[in-house]
Amino acid sequence: MHSNIVSNVKGVRGMVENVHDFIRSSDRSLAFLPWAHSYGQTCELWVGIAHGGSAGISRGVPHLLEDLQLVKPTVLFAVPTLYKRVFDGVHNLIESSTPFRKSLMKKALALGRRNYEATVGGFTMGVLERLQYHLLDKIVLGKIRSRFGGNLRHGFVAGAACPPEVINFMDDIGIPICEGYGLTETSPIITINTPFNRKPGFVGRSLPGVTTVIMGLDGVPLPPDQEGEICCYGPNVMKGYYKNPKATEDVISVAPDGKSRL
Repeated sequence: MHSNIVSNVKGVRGMVENVHDFIRSSDRSLAFLPWAHSYGQTCELWVGIAHGGSAGISRGVPHLLEDLQLVKPTVLFAVPTLYKRVFDGVHNLIESSTPFRKSLMKKALALGRRNYEATVGGFTMGVLERLQYHLLDKIVLGKIRSRFGGNLRHGFVAGAACPPEVINFMDDIGIPICEGYGLTETSPIITINTPFNRKPGFVGRSLPGVTTVIMGLDGVPLPPDQEGEICCYGPNVMKGYYKNPKATEDVISVAPDGKSRL
């Protein structure tokens, strides 16, 4: 397990200027993912230990929103369901609100989108827009952020595809979400977005040292824009299934470089 931690930390270091852009020693997470699984154990528990961070342990999914208020995490490792739960709650509240409150909330989210576009696009909002945004950020968007405890700097999501509208919503309220992709057999990260290099609807770039290829049914890499099987090779790939050479043989093959394990 230690070699996997080192591999993941080194990989992250190659994707950001400072490895602590991901996790800082002052960070605190709220752990509700099972640490018996690779995602929660490697990305949250071991990476948190490696960076000197801390974690509060959730009492379980039924208490999750209350535990967020108690722990006030600065980073969060989650599955799409959590973010979508807040997304659905806010939009249900909008639809059930009075016309004035509905208009106010929609305006706040629209200005949040405008602020996000200005940030990534490198342009400046107009004076009136900025004043409106700062006011509505305080009285509307800040209250939505407080559902995550009020201190969340950024979050991570994996385990399933996160709907782009949910990631866009999180950007609108001021909490960037980094989506990643992988599986237990790849320790578990293959690709990931970083807090400063993200694109909603995509799962980011391969970790440095990890090569991702799209393979056809004939076992030959496909050209760009063709659908096939996602495969990868690098130091993150497992050695094999425990005492199960047949299962290992079924999923491990030789990479296009002729020597690596795919």
